[in-house]
Amino acid sequence: MKDASKLKYKVSYNPFIYNFKTRKYEGKDGTYHTYEEARASQWKCEKCNKLVANLKELKLHKLEYHSY
Repeated sequence: MKDASKLKYKVSYNPFIYNFKTRKYEGKDGTYHTYEEARASQWKCEKCNKLVANLKELKLHKLEYHSY
């Protein structure tokens, strides 16, 4: 995998893992009780911190709200 500082475009992907002790999904932004909650908050816009469900929605959000 390439170094993040050398990438042309940075995509904020927040992976999550399942913690068997707490029985919750944990990520950078917090903990979630179900897989669906964790999956819904997996992608985040860097400018307005809006959470979206997938990369396609993130691209559309950036095109609609942050293009000049």
